[in-house]
Amino acid sequence: MYESIGSDRFELISVAQDSGDPKAVGRWFDRASPTFRCVIDPTHQISSLFGWVNVPSAAWIDEDGTIVRSNEGTYPGESTVRFGLGKVRFGDNSFARATRDWIERGADSEHVWSSTELAERLKPVDDDTRLAEATFKLALHFEAVGDSERALKHFAAAQRLAPDNWIYHRQGWTHRGALYAGLKVLRRSNHLQKNTDRSFYDPTGLPGEDFRRFTQPEWLWTPAVRRFKQLLGRQ
Repeated sequence: MYESIGSDRFELISVAQDSGDPKAVGRWFDRASPTFRCVIDPTHQISSLFGWVNVPSAAWIDEDGTIVRSNEGTYPGESTVRFGLGKVRFGDNSFARATRDWIERGADSEHVWSSTELAERLKPVDDDTRLAEATFKLALHFEAVGDSERALKHFAAAQRLAPDNWIYHRQGWTHRGALYAGLKVLRRSNHLQKNTDRSFYDPTGLPGEDFRRFTQPEWLWTPAVRRFKQLLGRQ
């Protein structure tokens, strides 16, 4: 999208939030060979400033430096990640289409929010939220100085104070290893789908959105099981 639109009309900045620094994210940047600007945010400053609780997230900022939209679950397209005998599909094209419309039409785009709409959509901040943020930053500090015991203690405390903040969960789980974190994300998001009316991401409200994506892993035998259930339902 960035290359097809042109850097003279659109600036894209990709921020990797990961306390592992370049050694954790460098290979992803290298594989992507990006032509846009990429930076690393080991202390999750951007989510603190924008009030995001999940990734990927994105904000539209106009020529005057004004935020005109801010969403979570903003994939550029549909993707599939495979793990052993399973896979999970996530993402759709709704945010990319809306972004193109905004770039073409500017303030006339139907997807641009007013300052009032933006304020209404920001997540509320209370004492627990503030304490959770400070506790999370302490966890990152202890991780950076190699004190794993205190890091895990503070990650767990931040997660208890802000249980809906997926950034705290993701980074705390990743401290135990990427595989552990991936399995925890799949298990918890699957639990949300089966036991609550919530999804992994808040809906963006954009046309064509599949906001319950990235919640249900598919296994090698899933198509056969689905077909069997369909046959049973016809009897």
